[in-house]
Order: sequence, then structure tokens, then C-alpha cells
Amino acid sequence: MNVFISPFVNALMWFYDLFGNLGWSVITVTIIIKLLLFPIIWPSLKSAKKMAELQPRLKKLQEKYGKDKEGLAKAQMDFYKQEGINPLSGCLPNLLQVAVLIIFFSAFNLVIGVMEGKKQITELNSHLIPIIKVAENFKFNQDFMGMDLGTTPAKLFGMGFSINWILVGILLIGSAGLQYLSSKLMMPSSAQKGLRNGKPSTVVDQSAYVKATPEKSDDMMEAMRTQSLYLMPAMTVFIGWGFSVGMLLYWFVNSAVMLGQQLLANKQS
Repeated sequence: MNVFISPFVNALMWFYDLFGNLGWSVITVTIIIKLLLFPIIWPSLKSAKKMAELQPRLKKLQEKYGKDKEGLAKAQMDFYKQEGINPLSGCLPNLLQVAVLIIFFSAFNLVIGVMEGKKQITELNSHLIPIIKVAENFKFNQDFMGMDLGTTPAKLFGMGFSINWILVGILLIGSAGLQYLSSKLMMPSSAQKGLRNGKPSTVVDQSAYVKATPEKSDDMMEAMRTQSLYLMPAMTVFIGWGFSVGMLLYWFVNSAVMLGQQLLANKQS
């Protein structure tokens, strides 16, 4: 695990030395991570958006083949091949996000643990390259805009009202809002027929299409789609309540950059 954590620890400490502030280090490292992963995620973002827009046509295939699962599977694979998309590619951004979150969480906890005296500097130095190793008497600063990056919203809100409530609230609720917008962008656009990038467009609203059919399976699909739209933001708030402020800062910046990448993918698709 150290082979994955060490680059993150080195990056956090290098930018901490540069800015003299862990908060700006977290922001900078988060943006760099998103930029490095962008070439990998970009095809998946475009493919996932296209998959959402093709759902009505996939639905017609399901109606055509009915209970013939083998025939449906073959027809779907031929359809995906014809459209030049990978049906599993939309999972890649989420899997990468989770993997990076776990590694960053471990790296940040090590750095903040040393700052709070919960971990030894020798443990931190074991991850660092020689040029940025720190002395035993090094004085750390974990303050960012008046907030202790090591505290959690739960602890902060239990200390009585302060301006930090607003700042932490922006990070927590803002992250959930950005997650919601990203999920919303992955859904088909409203029913319309016009021009898209100068070409005729017949993109239809998947939700309207599903609701227009009386089958119970369609109602279930609509319910699952609606749940997924709100589930991630709700989980962000629930999990974020126990996260440190530093991790909330990471998640907020990560979500903001992800939304920007999704907007770019939608514009290009």
C-alpha cells in the first residue's frame, strides 16, 4: 500500500512547503490528480453520456426480443459495436474516484496525524524523498481560512456557532450539490428534435419515454434512475459528516473539477 500512498504524501508535503498551508496543498494536489486522470476518464465520460441518450433505442430492443434473453444480449452487443461504445466504460470514472479517494484519505490522515502529534515524524519521513524530509522539531500549520483541517463537521458543530459553520457547510452541501449536477448531466436531455452540433437531433427524454409506457418494469427503471440521482449526494453528506475538513476540501474540489469535465464531455458529444 505504501507504493500508492507515498506519491500522495510527497505531493502534499511538497506543496505544503511551497505554500506554507496544507489547505492550498490539498486543493493543488486534487486538481493535479484530476488533470492526470483526465485522458483516462475522458473517453468514459463521452461514452456514458452517449449511453444515456441511446436508452430509448435499447428499450425498443428489449420490447422486440421480450423474454429471449440470449437474442437480446446478442442484439445489444451488436448495437453497442455499431455505435462504437463500451457499455461498461461509464463505470471507470466512479471506480477511479473511489480508488483515489481511499489512497488520498490514507495519505492525508498520515500528514494530519503528524501535525496533530498522533503519528511520529519518522513515519512521515519514511514516505518522503530526501529533499522534503522534515526535522523532528518542525512546526506544522493545519489551519485553512480559520478552520482546523483535522476536525470534523460533527465536532465543529458541537462547539457552538462560529463562522466556520458556514465554511464547512459550503464544503459539505456544495459537494453534494456538485455531485447532483454531475449525475443530472449524465441523464438524457429533454425531448426535442432540432440541431445538435449542426446535425439533426432526435434525442428524447428517457424519463418521459419510460413514464409513457405502462409496464411495471418501466416504473422500476424510473424509480432506480431517480434514486441514483439523489443517492450519491445524500451519501456525500452522510459520509462527509464524519470526514475531516481537509477531506471535505478534497471532495469539494474533486467534485467541482469532475463537473467541469462532464460539462466539457457533454459539449463535445
